[in-house]
Amino acid sequence: MDLRFKIVLLLIASLAAACKNNSSSSREATQATRQKDEPSVAGPTNVKTVAPEYRTRATALQTNGKIQFNEERLVRVNAPLTGRVVEVLAGPGDAVEPGHRLIVLDSPDLGSAKSDYAKAVSDLDRSEKALNLARDLFEVKAISEREIRDAENDYRKAAAEKERAASRLLALGVSQAQLKDVANRADATTKMVVRAPRGGVIVERNVTAGQVVSFGQSDTPTNLFVIADLNTMWVLADVYEPDVPKVRLGQVITITPPCCPEERFDGKLTYISDSVDPQTRTVKVRAVVPNRGRMLKAEMFVRATMNTGSSKVLAIPQSAVHVEESQTFVLVEKAKNNYERRPVKIGRDLDGAVEILEGITAQDRIVSAGSILLKNSGK
Repeated sequence: MDLRFKIVLLLIASLAAACKNNSSSSREATQATRQKDEPSVAGPTNVKTVAPEYRTRATALQTNGKIQFNEERLVRVNAPLTGRVVEVLAGPGDAVEPGHRLIVLDSPDLGSAKSDYAKAVSDLDRSEKALNLARDLFEVKAISEREIRDAENDYRKAAAEKERAASRLLALGVSQAQLKDVANRADATTKMVVRAPRGGVIVERNVTAGQVVSFGQSDTPTNLFVIADLNTMWVLADVYEPDVPKVRLGQVITITPPCCPEERFDGKLTYISDSVDPQTRTVKVRAVVPNRGRMLKAEMFVRATMNTGSSKVLAIPQSAVHVEESQTFVLVEKAKNNYERRPVKIGRDLDGAVEILEGITAQDRIVSAGSILLKNSGK
């Protein structure tokens, strides 16, 4: 009997100990859960709160654009006369100044023009002598008044022909100083040098040595050279019909090339088309943009942004915004030392602040510093 009684007492003691341990563990778990659900308390010296404030944000219109050479600072060099190219003196990429030698051309037309000028000078000299003789004879009544008028008319025709022949040579690149040698028939060469009419960079060359080039045989003659000033470029962009009232001449446009997203090129709108493209329903606009470092290339696609005004938006410091498990939230002060986690939708960055699209109002107080102390704030 005593042995059985002792066994029963041991069983009762073991069951009591187990129940006590389970009760203690349950109380600890309940306490931990309660601490997790309740917001932590942090002293006011550790946590700082701010009120959202309205800031002015510039509004912008974004579209796609394409870079082109500035046509107002572009020159196309055509053949001044028909002839054969003897030598090519410049190529694509060369920076040239006005008067730079481009090609040497051998043209029979140049020889003909020089011959015409020499003949015109000779005819003018003969007409001048004939006029002087006619005036002397008229003074002594040896000829009639009609004959002296004819002599004066011949002299004026010869002078006009000389000017025409000289102008043609000057247009072909013959200098004023060379005209004297041409008149004396000391310069009868048929070779001429075609020079750059304007400075810039050669961006296109369509001529080779030995090639025969023609003058005046087509309404669209072949460009021997295209010389562009690359200090500025044109940007052509499309603006959809609803956005047309937002653009105006002189408006600032910012260009972002795809190769360098961090680079910005600012220019101004100089042209807005007066017609709408019937296919795309867009209006063409054009801007002149300084080509810093020659980074902008013709036919390059770019992103164009035009400032269209400003608007007021609600903003808070960036330090007040938290992201956890793909959820963006802020900590809102509900009462003293009582904070609530509230999801928000953010917009653009605003120089150290961030735009708030929804989730809070200007009347809320937001934790801007010390939020690390509120790890277990309410959800």
